[in-house]
Amino acid sequence: MVVLHEIPDGPNGDDPNNNPQEGEDNQNENPQEEVKNLRNLLELPEELIERLIAHIPRCDYPYISLVSRDFRQVITSDKLFRTRSLLGFNEPVLYALIGSTQTPLSWFFLRWSNFPLELHRIRSLPTVLLGAAVVTIGYKMYVMGGTIGLNHPVSTVIVIDCRNHTWNYLPDMKRARYRAAAGEIGGRIYVIGGRKKQDADWVEVFNATTESWETVSSVCPNDASANGVFSTYVVMQGRIFALDRWGCFAYKPVQGLWQSWGVASELTRFWHPLSSFTVIGELLYTVDLTCSLGHPIVVYYPNESVWRPVMGFHLPIVSQCWSKIANFGGKLVIFCTCLGTFKHILCIVIALEARQGGHIWGVVESNSRVFRDDMMLPYIRLCQTVTF
Repeated sequence: MVVLHEIPDGPNGDDPNNNPQEGEDNQNENPQEEVKNLRNLLELPEELIERLIAHIPRCDYPYISLVSRDFRQVITSDKLFRTRSLLGFNEPVLYALIGSTQTPLSWFFLRWSNFPLELHRIRSLPTVLLGAAVVTIGYKMYVMGGTIGLNHPVSTVIVIDCRNHTWNYLPDMKRARYRAAAGEIGGRIYVIGGRKKQDADWVEVFNATTESWETVSSVCPNDASANGVFSTYVVMQGRIFALDRWGCFAYKPVQGLWQSWGVASELTRFWHPLSSFTVIGELLYTVDLTCSLGHPIVVYYPNESVWRPVMGFHLPIVSQCWSKIANFGGKLVIFCTCLGTFKHILCIVIALEARQGGHIWGVVESNSRVFRDDMMLPYIRLCQTVTF
């Protein structure tokens, strides 16, 4: 049995995890007054409607979209997204790809407004190919490349609109890529590797405004793997950091410069192919179940080139290879299975605080079981936060 919420089709495809409940008794004591108020509301200028809607939490948008077509158009407009950004009202939504030993991967999302926290299945989104690179810009997720079968990399690109859970194909990449590293810097998506290493086309860049690709000539680092396969990647300090079997590499698109660190360096101390990493406030976080620094979460300070423990809290005994972490609105989120209870997925939310001496302390704000499969062993392949 799977414990989760199935997501029905919401009005106009909008975020449907909070649909109006059926059978509610909404008797109005003065129907004529209600009709008059609604008529007045519909006659408001579009700019004022947009300004009003921008102040309303997104979990209420399914209700608002029922008012009229104009309201639905405002809710799904790029202008509303920009207005919410300027007002500081954007909200983080966490997306996860979850599968099991016998079932295909499915999309789920987690809203911060859900209490208790619960995952909601999305049926309208496509399956993500093995080895695809995923990058978010605003309310969109870009899924690039991957492989069909064992050895058939593709150049396919899709974009997911997280406001209404719709998706479309975009122009293909110049080259087919599998397990490439990718990241957004300055509104552009840079894709690195995922194919045989060569200077002419190892890097290409996507312009999200013109929706076009171009290759970037770059002298590849000599010590990178010849097949260009990366196990994980993050964006930090304007650089794309990527891990392969020989070490860690960083690409800075502005200057077109590379840096590399060998497997014996301090940076790669906790970089392992099965580990999950996230960046919060230009610091790199990961799980260290060996607790070699005395705590299970460690943080890397790139300016000092040193790892330190995140102090002040305790975690259940989690399975490192079955866990994913993410930046959830400035808080650290861990999706994990616990030893002895592999059929459950926990969501642990940790608030972070920088204290005197530069040390990071954490407080566990929530520890919820958000997924259960009594028949199979679930696993988390992707954990990505989108803000809109």
